[in-house]
Amino acid sequence: MKNASEIISTIQQKPQYKRILTYRCVEKLKSALLPTIQRSIKYGYIKNSILYFVISSSINKYDKDNIINTIKMILNSPMILKSDKFMECSNTDIQEVKVYTDFKPRPKYTPYATSTHKLIYKERAKGEFDIVVKDEELKKIIKDIQNIIKENNDT
Repeated sequence: MKNASEIISTIQQKPQYKRILTYRCVEKLKSALLPTIQRSIKYGYIKNSILYFVISSSINKYDKDNIINTIKMILNSPMILKSDKFMECSNTDIQEVKVYTDFKPRPKYTPYATSTHKLIYKERAKGEFDIVVKDEELKKIIKDIQNIIKENNDT
């Protein structure tokens, strides 16, 4: 009887799931790079036997060459490719590695607040607290905050 990992690997070998294997291969090759370089890689893909990596503009020429040399070394070494870590890459045909720089900044992700929708929260504080401060100026500021909370709670 097969265990779950054997069943998944058997399913992945089917032609209709080839994209999953290529995605996993690209992710494994990306994981072989230095963590600082991994963070600058936006995405990677394989097209016409060429592995493409698209990176942010914050990387220099030396790091680009380092990416290409590291991946070529992994792909040219049969010992590394047959290891369990790069098993997905053994069936992919990668002849060349290219690294491109994308100068567009990553979009800032704001999950809730947009320009058309403003988040409005109901005030949960009641403004019922004792002010135990000796400084009169600070006591006045805290009293003003307390009054604002009470006004917001009444509306």
